Amino acid sequence: MRRRSADAEAEVAALRDRLTEAARRERLFAEEAEHLVGHRLPAMAKALRHAHVRVPGARHPELLDAPCGKALESVLAGVSSAVLGERRRVDGAAQAAMRGATTKLQTMCYQLQTTVDDMLHKYDDPDLAEQLAGLDYLNEQVLRRLQVTRVVCGAGAGLVRTSSPLRALVMGASSRIPSYERVQILDHLPEPVAVADRAAEPVAIVIAELMANAVHHSHGSLPVEVSLHQAHNGAVVVINDAGIGMNADEFRRARRLLSGREEIHLAELGDPPRSGFAAIGEMCRQYGVAVSVEPSHYAGVKAVVFIPSELITPVTEDLPIPAPVSRPAPTAVPPTVAPHAPAADPAAAAGVPAPSAPAPAAPAPPAPEDSAPATGDAPPALPQRRNRRAHPAPAATGATASATGAAAVGGLAGRAFRDPDEAAARMGALQRGTARGRAEAPGPVPEHDTERDSR
Repeated sequence: MRRRSADAEAEVAALRDRLTEAARRERLFAEEAEHLVGHRLPAMAKALRHAHVRVPGARHPELLDAPCGKALESVLAGVSSAVLGERRRVDGAAQAAMRGATTKLQTMCYQLQTTVDDMLHKYDDPDLAEQLAGLDYLNEQVLRRLQVTRVVCGAGAGLVRTSSPLRALVMGASSRIPSYERVQILDHLPEPVAVADRAAEPVAIVIAELMANAVHHSHGSLPVEVSLHQAHNGAVVVINDAGIGMNADEFRRARRLLSGREEIHLAELGDPPRSGFAAIGEMCRQYGVAVSVEPSHYAGVKAVVFIPSELITPVTEDLPIPAPVSRPAPTAVPPTVAPHAPAADPAAAAGVPAPSAPAPAAPAPPAPEDSAPATGDAPPALPQRRNRRAHPAPAATGATASATGAAAVGGLAGRAFRDPDEAAARMGALQRGTARGRAEAPGPVPEHDTERDSR
């Protein structure tokens, strides 16, 4: 009896120990589940958006090898996979919606660009020409933002170019940003090079975004240096600013986005979205361009754009190349004449290729200075202002005609490039002189002038 009683007491004690252990494990499991819901799952959701967030481990590591611990870890992994998949689906739907909207808007902006260009060639009103030049400049900035948004959402640049000289691409990119007059372009290329047609517009987008960042993050009186160099296996564009710079975390994030190796999510771009580096990284991934950022010697940011030799082609004779620009050292006050600004035609600032005038076959007497430009709507013979000055000698006339033809092509060496405001003012002066010459010349007033005055 005593032996049976002792065995029974031992069994009861063992059962009590097992019940105590089971109760303890149940309490630990409840605490672990509470820790999973309250801390680990929210941290995991944040870590999917921000890589620096650390997901806490299990509260009771002894449960990791137990079935209940393995079950909780599988719950964490399953929720993480589900959240990531849903996030990709939602972000993909948002990007598709943005691509559709920006495609239509970009098409409308190109139509507006064409309309403005046609109006600039059709009407003689100097005030209207000045307003149209400003409208064309604003339309260029809208197009740049639309292009960047499309690229971030997985679309292309939306514009196809022919092979373009690198110098022309840099100058055209400067016309797409605000405060373009602060950009100083220095050409150190031993000979002109062109960017292949498939990469011309992406390179222009990359350079424009880097210029916009440099101008936006530096004081309004400080210039932004842009220099062109030749490399062993390509070409290099260096953009230097004296702005506020970036800290170590910002440099790491910028390099991560510029690498183009990571998937882009719209939620990671902030509010409002900062999509410049993300778009540059996508262009670099698609076309093989490399971009690096580092602190500049002005305590700002220096961005280096490397264009490999696979995207570089020799410049042909039919590609007009802007004249090389040589500017003084940076000063506190920006210069009046901006050598990087577009030519006199406001449509050149929008990147619309203007028809190049053929060079004269033989020397011809120069046309009167204030004669009206030939347009499709003008009658064949327009009254012209009488030239009160003596005609030059035949040799001088031939030289003048040759210089005029070369200027029409756009390749005069040493030519200073004017900004759009000055170009609009000069165009307005030309049109006012045209109107004054028509008024002084005898003969009937053309029909289209009467309609313009009546409006």
